[in-house]
Amino acid sequence: MNVNKFLKWFGLLFVMLGLVIGTGLLVESFLTHIPSLAVMGCFFYAMFCGIGGFFAAMGIKALRRDSQITEHGTAYLGKIFDHVPDYQVTVNGSPTVSLIVRYMQGGVIRQATVRTGTADPAAFPRGATVTISLLDGEAALVPGSVTDRPIPDEENLLNPDFDPQGIESSIGVSCPSCGAMLTVPIGMATICPYCGRKVTVGKDGSIH
Repeated sequence: MNVNKFLKWFGLLFVMLGLVIGTGLLVESFLTHIPSLAVMGCFFYAMFCGIGGFFAAMGIKALRRDSQITEHGTAYLGKIFDHVPDYQVTVNGSPTVSLIVRYMQGGVIRQATVRTGTADPAAFPRGATVTISLLDGEAALVPGSVTDRPIPDEENLLNPDFDPQGIESSIGVSCPSCGAMLTVPIGMATICPYCGRKVTVGKDGSIH
């Protein structure tokens, strides 16, 4: 289950319990003229509504953020390249899973970190295709978009020898196998989309 949805409903349940129990104690105090019941009622109000409201607000805020990004952002098809722990949100002391998603933007490979809100990486296998939405530098996963459908240039999106964040400069090279013109970042490798050969450009500009 998504952690943010759990926080929302868990928090709202706590608020409801606080309201019901607290109100009941206050009414009982009024009918029986026992002041201690009123104190206990106020205690339940403060504790249950305070704790529940805090958790509910956290869940609702995160869900609203993802909804805003999905509705108003720009959608991209990408590939799940890797999983990383998200220590900002934990489940039973264990971090939830964020995805490293690689996608094409204007012919250039980009990379985004996308929160899943769950601690189970099995629902997000490496190499799967997903749809993400980007808005103001933030990314959100479009619900239900995990598939195994192929997408263009997926070989390079999943290429471990390519680091979108480490690109300093690129050069145009000719594929040694088929002669196709490629743009390869210096010190990295690219998969030729025409023949499938891995073309590596060394730090010194050498081509392998």
